[in-house]
Amino acid sequence: MSQKKIYEKDRLTAEERLEAVIRLEQPDRVPLSMMIYNYSPFHAKVKASDYVHKPSVYLKAIRQVYEDIGPWDIYYNINPVSKLTYSFVMMMRLLYPGDDLPENVMTQIEEFEYMQPEDYDQILQMKSNLANNVFRARMLPRFCKETEGLGPIRLRSKLALGFLKQGLFWIRDQRWWREQGLVIQIGYQAEMPIDMFSMARTVIPFSMDLFQRPEKIREAAMKLSPSFADWSIRIARYTRIPRVQCYCHRTSNNFISPRQFEELAFPSMEEIVCRIIDAGITPILHCDGDWMKNLKVLRRLPAKKIILQLDGLTDIFRAKDEIGDHMCLFGDVPAEKLVMGSPQEVDEYCHRLITEVGRGGGFILAAGCEIPYNAKSENLRAMVQSVYKYGYY
Repeated sequence: MSQKKIYEKDRLTAEERLEAVIRLEQPDRVPLSMMIYNYSPFHAKVKASDYVHKPSVYLKAIRQVYEDIGPWDIYYNINPVSKLTYSFVMMMRLLYPGDDLPENVMTQIEEFEYMQPEDYDQILQMKSNLANNVFRARMLPRFCKETEGLGPIRLRSKLALGFLKQGLFWIRDQRWWREQGLVIQIGYQAEMPIDMFSMARTVIPFSMDLFQRPEKIREAAMKLSPSFADWSIRIARYTRIPRVQCYCHRTSNNFISPRQFEELAFPSMEEIVCRIIDAGITPILHCDGDWMKNLKVLRRLPAKKIILQLDGLTDIFRAKDEIGDHMCLFGDVPAEKLVMGSPQEVDEYCHRLITEVGRGGGFILAAGCEIPYNAKSENLRAMVQSVYKYGYY
């Protein structure tokens, strides 16, 4: 653990500050996390295609953002040098600038139906201790161009090399951020089972599944859960970062009803989250969409052990009252303010977040989901400076 302080006034290190807010304790000040992956190449004025393909360009660009706009507390490490590895954890086709897109646009995801109804039955026939990785490996050739034509043995070998490449780069990348005094946010990340089903089936077919085969959805997600959690724990321990980010992109109230969330999605979420916590690791629930009607159910999860990351569609001020005494809240400066607002507007909004959501601790200031690629640098500086201006308790 780095003992370097971010600001002279700080009494805690970034690691100590993060651990305090996870426990819902009041630290010396509010911590700040900045997800700058898509923003960095445009700020640094490098080609997006070079940024995603050349690790040296990535390192230079993302560090330049920190030096121009920083400092902050938490390095939000989205750095996919292995496209195959990120395809495996996100389970969607990634479109890279320079390969599938023009060379100066941000990375995108193409959604199309690659999972069929009979795949739920195949999951139910798998051995529980291998189900998550086996299912993902079977699906990869259906959407990931890097795996086309590979048999099972060659696919496993290529996946292993991809994870090794990604892991070695993470170690190289994180060393610099730790030297600056930052704590690393993510030890492993992956799409949660039901959210993966929704994106793999696409919205309309999965919506039909919710009514035609709800029990199969629930049972298949439960089948994947033990191995999902075990693999997450194993990778987090390998990276020595005791936090796992679980993506919940399709289980918000924008996609399924509160009853469907409670009956179909929550059982597998609870299994995964509790296993991760029992291993001494913090789950980060990356909850895109509107989660207000799901918050009462989320209170069944262990208290003071989880980070709840919101993306702007959930009212974080109401969430503070609903669940802020149970989970650490993460967010939630809206993308539109960072792109179209003024530094004064960003400053005022951050001040409100720090004062109201940060009341008593248990809060990490961040953007809603991520920093937009076209955010104004002066707005990001206002966001960064707000924790120094207003964040001390």
